[in-house]
Amino acid sequence: LQIHGTGVAGIAAGSGYGSCLTSDRFRGMAYASDFVLVGVRRDSIGNEWMSSGFSDFLDGVNYMFNYATSVSKPIVANISWGSQSGPHDGTSLFNQACNNMTGAGKILVMSAGNEGTEKLHLYKAFTPADTVINTFLTFSAPAVKRTWVDVWGDTGKTFCAKATLYHNGVAGNSTGFVCIDNQVHNTYLLGANGTDTCYVQFITSSSEFNSKPRLIVNINDKATDSVGISIKGTDGTVDMWDEYYYYGFPYHYSSEFSNLGQAGAVTGNTVTTVSDMGAAASVLLVGAYASKVNYADVNGNNWSYSGYVAAGNLVPFSSRGPMIDGRIKPDITAPGLTIATAISSYDTSLTPTGSNSSSVVCQFIHPLTNKKYYFSEFSGTSASSPAAAGIVALMLQADPTLTPAQVKNILFTTAIKDNFTGALPAQGNNNWGHGKINAYGALKMMTQQTGVYHFSGARQLDVLLFPNPNKGTFTLDYLSNSADKVQVEVTDLTGKTVYHTSWSVTSGLNRQSFHTADLVTGIYIVRVVAADGVATIRMSIN
Repeated sequence: LQIHGTGVAGIAAGSGYGSCLTSDRFRGMAYASDFVLVGVRRDSIGNEWMSSGFSDFLDGVNYMFNYATSVSKPIVANISWGSQSGPHDGTSLFNQACNNMTGAGKILVMSAGNEGTEKLHLYKAFTPADTVINTFLTFSAPAVKRTWVDVWGDTGKTFCAKATLYHNGVAGNSTGFVCIDNQVHNTYLLGANGTDTCYVQFITSSSEFNSKPRLIVNINDKATDSVGISIKGTDGTVDMWDEYYYYGFPYHYSSEFSNLGQAGAVTGNTVTTVSDMGAAASVLLVGAYASKVNYADVNGNNWSYSGYVAAGNLVPFSSRGPMIDGRIKPDITAPGLTIATAISSYDTSLTPTGSNSSSVVCQFIHPLTNKKYYFSEFSGTSASSPAAAGIVALMLQADPTLTPAQVKNILFTTAIKDNFTGALPAQGNNNWGHGKINAYGALKMMTQQTGVYHFSGARQLDVLLFPNPNKGTFTLDYLSNSADKVQVEVTDLTGKTVYHTSWSVTSGLNRQSFHTADLVTGIYIVRVVAADGVATIRMSIN
């Protein structure tokens, strides 16, 4: 939590205090936001995760939303975590709860997952003449072979599963087929040496929360043999996912489906590898693209990911859709490779002399305590999700009443399409969603919608007013073609001038906050007068 959580929080809303070169270089997207932090642990692979209920996350989000209500503020909750457990169709109890908890001013953003290149998914359509699908589980660490396979069928259908140990390609001990009977079956297999053991648990359900049959094959393999998984049926279809991760401090281990070169066995595919946790219609599920691929560490060494991915392209690890019900996921992408952010000061590996020093890009010594703090590069959809969440927080600052559907509509409409995304259909695609998130474009669209902008003169001024509504203090972003002295005037609806000031701007982007003291609640007109145009904006004070 210290390592991962600190980095995620810093991307979303870190202050950037102590950043290199400038005091705010590495500040987060919504750096003036308030934090509500909830710790969620995954120390085991217990029933909560296998059942895809994730009640600890629901408790955390519910707490955050209730707190926001108590202080009369909008909120965006970020979950930089995911799981392959679940039907991937938006029907899980967790997905349903997400839809029920979110609403106006309560937005939920999640990571799409980092399994875009992992062979975690298999699909099979059974016929009377083609009744079995065979595959093997391969593990990244032979000493820790833990995973479970989550298999879902069609409503009203049934199927069976078995696990078999293979030694040098030859089948050995097998559980035999276990069919769905709404029971839990615990068994074990002895390896070829007669001493090492593979523990196997079958959890069966003929009708889950979505009326579909489900069978979980839970594996804890201490044998040296290969583990084969077979699913048998006579009709209908099955989709199956390898949960992929085993979390055990201090390392994470992984697995995937492979044919191991065996005739009749199949290798998994990389489609539908997005997290089932983010399958809810209300969730903004975020993939990752490479906003930069080169950086220099704190020791002056240069590092590059250009051999892995081109700058601007989708990062290969970003998980892909679609959902089983055909919906496009992820919804959008955000920067997720080498994102500089705050890190936990208790992580000794992320120091200039630590084992992960190549990721450290800045050292800050606090002037009062002399304690050292560091900023580090951070990668994954765990980074792209809080980047998007921070942008949503800015949107909620401009309009605290935004619903999940409105947030998505704005982000989808303004998303960046370029040579890397290619032309995207209106519904997006299962790699990029609707494209690359566009913070400036989203806020510009919002302010122009809520503020009712009118322009006159030689050109349409590139100007934004936010927040709107506000409490008498507003900010203008103005992209000027040249140095100019801009006039900013506020009038009431009778035409009476209630505020006026001059603003000296330079060529490029200018930002200035304006304080209109003692104005009562109501509607006002803000006029921005430049040498080559005028913008008139309706503003609400409440």
